[in-house]
Amino acid sequence: MTTSTTEILFPSLDSEINLKFACYLKVLRLLFDQVSSTPNSVVSKRQIYYRDVTLFKKQAVINQCIDDIASSFGVSTETLGVVAAQKGLIYADLQYYYRDKLVNLEKNEGATLLPLISLESRHEDFRFISSCPEEIIIVEKESVFSKLCKEHGQKNKILITAKGFPDRLTKRFLYHLTQHYPEAKVVALVDSDVYGLMILKEYKYTPAIKITEFPKLPITVKDQFARKTISKLDELGHMNPSWYVSPCSRLEYVGTFLFDNANSLGHLDITCRDFNNMKSFLRTLLEFDHGSPDPEMKKVVRELQMGMFFFKKREMD
Repeated sequence: MTTSTTEILFPSLDSEINLKFACYLKVLRLLFDQVSSTPNSVVSKRQIYYRDVTLFKKQAVINQCIDDIASSFGVSTETLGVVAAQKGLIYADLQYYYRDKLVNLEKNEGATLLPLISLESRHEDFRFISSCPEEIIIVEKESVFSKLCKEHGQKNKILITAKGFPDRLTKRFLYHLTQHYPEAKVVALVDSDVYGLMILKEYKYTPAIKITEFPKLPITVKDQFARKTISKLDELGHMNPSWYVSPCSRLEYVGTFLFDNANSLGHLDITCRDFNNMKSFLRTLLEFDHGSPDPEMKKVVRELQMGMFFFKKREMD
């Protein structure tokens, strides 16, 4: 086994390097305090960010620092007492055991934050005891989510929103939920604009879930959306590849469409920035579709192309 050493010179004439060095030192100190405090206590990356906003400036800086430090020590972020922040909401009558602890969600209590789970959680960590839902609905916007909660209160449906682009906790939870309920229909309600369609891609096509039990899962996930990374050393010193899959490859796009007569909001003009983003995103989709054809992809490509042609977009009402 070969190792490499990175030499860091401090102080440096480069102010950016000095700032980065200070950020890493601050995060190391905060993580040390965290693991030395009350046993089993946890903190989110967001909470660490607010410990020194002036220094860190952006949440992305904290995320990178913590991930780098965890990787350097060869441990998960949870070993350092850091967990994903609870951003997503769920509205459901759902009961399951997570690592032998009962979790009970009820619609009569309203929408709640997605329960905390480990980002390294495995298939066998869950045991769902509720009946299979009729439908699992992923909603882009919180406002539309709240409206649907009132409409589907008496129906056997599960509603989830990440209030925009999905965070890792939402994607991981959706992955386990849909794997344990393979018969449930899973749909996405997103705007017919570049941002809504990019959110759909995050759920359906982007390999974001690292799985360690592949290919022994009871529910097969080895499909055209699985991605394998180069082999890396595991804890025992063996070279093994890492597999990543999308949160839900069977997700269907049923959100608003550019020429949807049921939508009362009408059409909105797109900006030049929107157009450039659409052009770049369309190129990405066409390259992806060439290697992994999917019927749902045609809907997404069509919406993008029509939006670029008419210079219009449409949002959910």
